[in-house]
Amino acid sequence: MLAHREFQRVDLTEQRLFSLSPETIAYLQGLESPIDIHVTISANDPNEEIAQMFRDVRGLLREYQYAAPRAEGESMVQVHFHDVFRQRQKAQMLMQEFGESEPNRIIFSGPENFRIINPNDIYKTKGEKRTQFQGERIFTSAILDVSDAAQTTIYFTTGHGEMELDSADPTRGLSHLSNALQERNFRLQYLDMMKISSIPGDADLVVIAGPQVPLLRNEENMLRRYLDEDQGRVMVLLEPGRRHGLEETLFDWGIMVDDVIVLDNSPGSTLPGGDMIITRYGEHPITEPLYENNLRLLIGLTRSVRQDPISIADESLQITPLLGTSSDSWGERDYRNLRETPTYDPDRDLPGPLSIAAVAERNIPSQLGIDIPGGRLIVFGSSDLASNQRVVFPTNFQLMLNSINWIVDRDTMVNIPPRAIERIDIVLTQEQSRRLGLIVSLFIPGFIAIFGFFVYWIRRK
Repeated sequence: MLAHREFQRVDLTEQRLFSLSPETIAYLQGLESPIDIHVTISANDPNEEIAQMFRDVRGLLREYQYAAPRAEGESMVQVHFHDVFRQRQKAQMLMQEFGESEPNRIIFSGPENFRIINPNDIYKTKGEKRTQFQGERIFTSAILDVSDAAQTTIYFTTGHGEMELDSADPTRGLSHLSNALQERNFRLQYLDMMKISSIPGDADLVVIAGPQVPLLRNEENMLRRYLDEDQGRVMVLLEPGRRHGLEETLFDWGIMVDDVIVLDNSPGSTLPGGDMIITRYGEHPITEPLYENNLRLLIGLTRSVRQDPISIADESLQITPLLGTSSDSWGERDYRNLRETPTYDPDRDLPGPLSIAAVAERNIPSQLGIDIPGGRLIVFGSSDLASNQRVVFPTNFQLMLNSINWIVDRDTMVNIPPRAIERIDIVLTQEQSRRLGLIVSLFIPGFIAIFGFFVYWIRRK
């Protein structure tokens, strides 16, 4: 009766598990259109990790529903739980509307856009153990994403023999990556720079995937203006042994791409088929899940991508290597005349370890003494990472998706720290368990009965 008349909610958990951050609450209060959230995680799954995932997601989404503004008496955030195995009509509805009816999915749907989240992404793991729950950051980012009518647009250049979005070719096709991006509500377009005078204004990212012939001078100048003047975002996946025509752009952004092929003879670094195994990663948000979980990346032929020593003097430029090879690797310069057993030539070749991918960020100083974020550039020494035959490997796919999400600020638009997952084990002796049972089953009910009898006796008197 007291709670009905004086409604208050208090979070007593140490990690504030049932409290949204002020940033999330501010975003929710600014919602102008309703958001529907469809959850296909089963509460009764025999897998305890999935059952715990359901409890974590349900508890957090309940707070979103409570904190959101109300329209016509209902919250503007509505959460729907579906059992896709038992509710076939619901599964068909999800498939028709979102092209997805698989279990263990979370779908955020706005007026025009939707975004599908794999619940495994809401946890940070170390080995096989979940260490942090980052659901609030990802859920808030998803709500901001779908409540905005504009989709994130990625342009893939064409006209230079680049890899094609709709091609199923295992080595030169991007259909697998293209489907995955479209499922995540990215808008993909081709870009022929020979037919335009500037990069389109709605371009959130320009991808140059494996050009076979170099870009023309006017095309490179167009990209340089996009990066420098429009604070644009560009991802380049190069082919070893191919000219690319981006020398001036890479020089401006402090990145050197050597005309070598990286070879590695160290044990365990190369598979029998020739695939190179990458286990060295730079410290960056893109690669953080990879090095924290000791994941392995598979890649074919690649060239080195490293920081230009001249760029160190440019304080506005920050360059971070992403992927590295072992100390026994080297960059072979005479790769066109390789012998059956190539060896390292210290007079000609590039000594290892080598960086094969790097990211460059530029900050623009203002008169107020504040650095304004500028453009971003990611360069990979191989386009092989994104091809259909490679991106099906989970670590390769995660690397590509992390790179795209980071470069377009997809999951960094909110600054909400993850919450640590703490497991508390209570160890009781048999005597302690017996006493606890007596307290719960006898003492507490007995106290309530005695108190009730006391009240009854007073009223009778």
